[in-house]
Amino acid sequence: MRWGYQIIIVLCICCISTAYTQTFEIDDILEDIYNQLSEEGDIPLEDVQEELLEIATSPINLNQTTADELSRLHFLSDEQIDAILLYQYQHPFQDIYELQLIDCLKDYDIRNLLPFVYVGEIEEKKNIYIREIFHYAKHEITLRTDARNIEDFDTDPMYAKLRYRFNYQNHVQIGFTVGRSRGVPWENLDYGGYIQLHDMGPIKTVVAGNYQASFGYGLVVGSPFKRGKTAYIQSTSTTAEGVKKFSSIGNSYDYFHGVGATAKVSNWADISTFYSLREEKEEWHHVMGVNATGRWKKLKVGLTAIESIRTLSNKQSAIGQAIMGINARWNMGKMDIWGEIATSQGTRWGIAGIAGMRYTPLSDFNLLAIYRYYSPDYNNQYANSLCSWTKIKDEHGGYIGMEYNRLKNWQLSAFSDIWKTGFETMVQGDWSKKDYRMHSRLRVKNKDEKDTYSLRWNMVYEVGLWKMKTQVDGNLVKSKGALTYGWSILQDVEYRFAKIPIVLQLRTQAFDARKWDNRIYIYENDVLYAYAIPFVYGFGGRFWLNARYKINDTFSVYLRLSETIYQSEWAVQHQKQRTQTDIHALLRVKL
Repeated sequence: MRWGYQIIIVLCICCISTAYTQTFEIDDILEDIYNQLSEEGDIPLEDVQEELLEIATSPINLNQTTADELSRLHFLSDEQIDAILLYQYQHPFQDIYELQLIDCLKDYDIRNLLPFVYVGEIEEKKNIYIREIFHYAKHEITLRTDARNIEDFDTDPMYAKLRYRFNYQNHVQIGFTVGRSRGVPWENLDYGGYIQLHDMGPIKTVVAGNYQASFGYGLVVGSPFKRGKTAYIQSTSTTAEGVKKFSSIGNSYDYFHGVGATAKVSNWADISTFYSLREEKEEWHHVMGVNATGRWKKLKVGLTAIESIRTLSNKQSAIGQAIMGINARWNMGKMDIWGEIATSQGTRWGIAGIAGMRYTPLSDFNLLAIYRYYSPDYNNQYANSLCSWTKIKDEHGGYIGMEYNRLKNWQLSAFSDIWKTGFETMVQGDWSKKDYRMHSRLRVKNKDEKDTYSLRWNMVYEVGLWKMKTQVDGNLVKSKGALTYGWSILQDVEYRFAKIPIVLQLRTQAFDARKWDNRIYIYENDVLYAYAIPFVYGFGGRFWLNARYKINDTFSVYLRLSETIYQSEWAVQHQKQRTQTDIHALLRVKL
């Protein structure tokens, strides 16, 4: 018996003899977020996942929350946040299910909100003392290791990551991560850390170490994760402002390294500033930035400016770039008007602009229109906003979307985006009733002289302690007169034991996508603080098994085994190994 299947037997034996407690449905929410996006590929969701887990551990009091706090729930739009705060101001919440009385919150939104909010009394803010910080703080250590069967014996198949987290009621957070990628020498470790102070008097956030900065609609500086084009249009026009910790280790362009802060200077104005210094490819990269945001009634205006200077290690020459932008949002009841314009000045001068309007003529009907223009000379590696390419550059186009919720148990949405070299259209329908949920979508895309037609359908159903999902994916690609296809069908089974704290998740999948253009990306659950969005390419099958259990209040263990089996003839033809097996293990220690 091959070693992969031996591990399965050991896994099952271990799970039967261990314990598990209730976990939050973070994976389901992340999968819903991913399924709403039109983009495919490795979407940066790790920090989103960690932030949601933090909030689930210390839920938000609906009677004492703020816009900044609710914006950490990435599935809420500006309109929905405003509606929750207005309801709170008019009559404090008495019951969590009063959320159903807020028109712009649908069943889908409320279901996602429930793990993260509660209804409590309004409490006066207490002073924070150093002795309390260290006495009541929570500590968390996670150790993760992965292994893969690689036929190239010169490549080390091991992956490892160690994380430490210190958290005092989300006011004081300290974290450190060190990791080693597969095939990288052990002396070349990746590492990063942060110290963050949050909601301490007039200081909203102060962070030192690795952090992210995001303001306005992302034309000057935006976070790596941006909802972008999605059929769920409520979140397409959401603003972001402030600095916050970056807890993962990734692409150097995904984060800054230095110090940043956001402070409340009055009841209607905030100011943020940050500085970053990194050495990249024998260059010192300095970034300085500032943002000022003001609010007056239903008008919000923000001004952002950054300066980037690259200095060669010999300090004999330097290249500088200045970027400035202004963003605004005006709420007029049933209509929201918003936009941002930015300029970049380096070797050449460029301009970028985006403007949108959301109109809600009925509580169950929304319309959204967006226009964007990014000049060829606009250069900004830190921008992240609505676009069809990887960079905010040399693009102009128009987007229109709609949502309709008047049909019983149904939510219908669609968008169409046209730019100068292509177009994209997506139609989506979501149906839910008690323990059943169905999602279906059709996407048509013309890009890189290729026409792509993609279809996805899935059904999630719960029966007692069982949760199951069936999903079908298919695509057709027309390129240079040739028509190719790809398909995938999968079945998920999840079981939560009633009296012993165990959760088992199993997926079986068959696929046929023999051309690269027909590859199919599908979200997969993984161990804690991890997620997977692999693509299936070729002809074969795939399965994975996850096990989660809690030994006691201190120790928890997460295990995952996945294997992809390729049809032998296709594997030999494409010089690919017959099977690919991955094992992930994570130990969590909470103190």
